[in-house]
Amino acid sequence: MKIYLARHGQSTWQLEPSDDLDTPLSDTGHRQAQLLAAWLADHPALDGKGRLEVAALRTSPLKRAQETAGYVSRALGLPVEIQPTLTEAPFHVVEELPRAPAPFEPVPAGYRLPERYLRFREQAEEALTELAELSGQVGGPVLAVTHGGLIKTLLRVVAQTDLTCFQIYNSGIVALDWKNGRWRLLHLNLWDHLPPDLRLT
Repeated sequence: MKIYLARHGQSTWQLEPSDDLDTPLSDTGHRQAQLLAAWLADHPALDGKGRLEVAALRTSPLKRAQETAGYVSRALGLPVEIQPTLTEAPFHVVEELPRAPAPFEPVPAGYRLPERYLRFREQAEEALTELAELSGQVGGPVLAVTHGGLIKTLLRVVAQTDLTCFQIYNSGIVALDWKNGRWRLLHLNLWDHLPPDLRLT
């Protein structure tokens, strides 16, 4: 059971931060999304065992994700549906994470994760559950277009730790596979579709 998580292309907010949390793609973001869609339509080989195929497409309701998913939908000839649990957190997730005093040392005793992060982590877990159920229904891999904070939190859910942080590139893809009773991280930041100057965070 394969789940692909694609971050949206660059948004205008990334160029000019504002109070508006639902901004569209920038010109660069549109280009990244177009390249992602064309690459996916080519059903690229990820290894010697098979190609990247998509049986169903879901997106966050936010503009930058919907615009990215629109390019993918047209390229693959697949309908795209909004999945509310794929929405980004309305806060900077990394600022909510615990910090250890040194590598491999525990977080100070008594530390408690903020409630809003815990709620967002539950949302990420729910999102993955919904995508896994959808994959079972359609009998194939599912692609979700979502956000950096959501993808990173979902990976922390899979890894069962809140101490780890990840860097997810605009239009980069994370690939997960449920096999033999456990999640496997197959790929982090697939970006073969992007030239070096468009590999941005």
